[in-house]
Amino acid sequence: MHFNSHSQSLESSSRQRAEEIIYWLRDYAQRRINSRLMDERRCITPHIVLDFGKKGLLGMLVPQLSGGIGLTYRDMFQVVEQLAAIDLNLASFVGVNNALGVYPILKYATPEIKETYLKNLAEGRDLAAFAITEPCAGSNPRAIKAEAYADGNGGWLLSGTKIWSGSASWSTMINTFAHVIDEQGKSLGVTAFTIPENAPGLRQGAEAPTMGMRGMVQNTVHLEQVKANRENVLGEIGAGFEVAQDAMQLGRLGIAVMCIGGMKRCAQLMLRYATRRSIGMERLIHQQITLQRLSDLTASIGAVECLVNNITTPLDEGKSVPPEAYLVTKIIAPELMWQAADNLVQLLGGRGYIESNIAPQIFRNARLFRIFEGPTETLQMHLGLLALYHPSQLCSSLKEFLGATAISDKIQHTAEYCASYLKKQNLTRSSNKKLSKILSQKLGDVAAWGFVVACIQKSYQNQPSNELKLIEQWGQQNFQAKIANAMNDNLCEEMVLDTNQVENLINQYAEMIGNVEQTMAGEEDKLDEYLCNNA
Repeated sequence: MHFNSHSQSLESSSRQRAEEIIYWLRDYAQRRINSRLMDERRCITPHIVLDFGKKGLLGMLVPQLSGGIGLTYRDMFQVVEQLAAIDLNLASFVGVNNALGVYPILKYATPEIKETYLKNLAEGRDLAAFAITEPCAGSNPRAIKAEAYADGNGGWLLSGTKIWSGSASWSTMINTFAHVIDEQGKSLGVTAFTIPENAPGLRQGAEAPTMGMRGMVQNTVHLEQVKANRENVLGEIGAGFEVAQDAMQLGRLGIAVMCIGGMKRCAQLMLRYATRRSIGMERLIHQQITLQRLSDLTASIGAVECLVNNITTPLDEGKSVPPEAYLVTKIIAPELMWQAADNLVQLLGGRGYIESNIAPQIFRNARLFRIFEGPTETLQMHLGLLALYHPSQLCSSLKEFLGATAISDKIQHTAEYCASYLKKQNLTRSSNKKLSKILSQKLGDVAAWGFVVACIQKSYQNQPSNELKLIEQWGQQNFQAKIANAMNDNLCEEMVLDTNQVENLINQYAEMIGNVEQTMAGEEDKLDEYLCNNA
């Protein structure tokens, strides 16, 4: 009883701190944030980073004794949602720093590293970054080439190139991953390291100018015989993917939260415009297409909220969450956010194409979420392959986590139907592989929407309301549509060109449009040879 009372007290104080930050953000955004100028200048205004650090936004999960503000997951995500409604770019910056930068250090770093760096990181005096992507290892991190060779003194020398690392060139600590090779040349597995940015051999590379999220920096990091000791290891030797998955799962959940804030902002802007703009004698809000899109948007918001709430609650209770749940948040929320951003631009018409009207920046920023932390299609395929070849594993996970027996049975039935359909086609190995991928993509969609409906139903059971009932009906419609799509018997007849046909057809376009490539000289970015240190 004493423990429960103490736990409730901590939750209450966390909620209070989060609410204070949210109220502060709403006032601060009106006085001190100019999102469009940051977007045009391609840099977050320095005073914002400093003020966020002072308020604790850059170390939200870190305990107060270590310099943070000790929020629960739920309360941290409430802050992130509010920030996303203000500016998706700022929310992404804060989210990356908390989930991918500070969180792995908080959870996996050695006492020496925590003692040296954690307080400054929690207080926003320093930033942290996450460098895992490589030129040949994007959505499949297991393809990374970076290596850490034993140096004979109990440490390692890291070599490799990481690309598109958010905030890396601004950061004091960079979490990175490499194959550890022992003194006998044996691989000990991929290992996570946290490296100070001033470590000899760590070189910040070129920035990649991005379509959206322009206030953040995304740059290359070069590791050239970077010295690392045991104190730089995050977790255990060879367990790097566990560290990466843990951080990326939290990041995926954070993306879903940002989508909630972003969709609510889209809904506000759409309603303002629709109630004020008239076409003929009728305001847009009275038109069926407008009402349909706003109804879908409010249902989308409610559905993703149910999804997120059913994951953050067990997280705060210290319970395990199946990895499939995080996959679903990343599959569903960004697609719904993207639809919301597109519908916002469409409703505004010409005004939606004018930069000063907010919509274009939301549109460009939202586009990242369908790619970042794994493209939708890759994650759908992964979830679908699990459904196709291990349906009982997926369904038991759904039953145990959400108690959704009826939904898991529908998913299993659909998966068995698809497996039977695949077997009956009696295709060549190559054709079988192609059809298997098509089915997996569709099954991934079925499983994801089934998971969403199960979360809505669980939320309804806990707190029934007419709103949730309508959201559940909307979710069921989407779920049934995905099942019908997966059980379509005309899959083999879908028109998909083979590789040679695609290449031949597109190569012919050169006769019509030429082989276009701009070769105008750009800006000079190399130091004159007479001024170089090693000339």
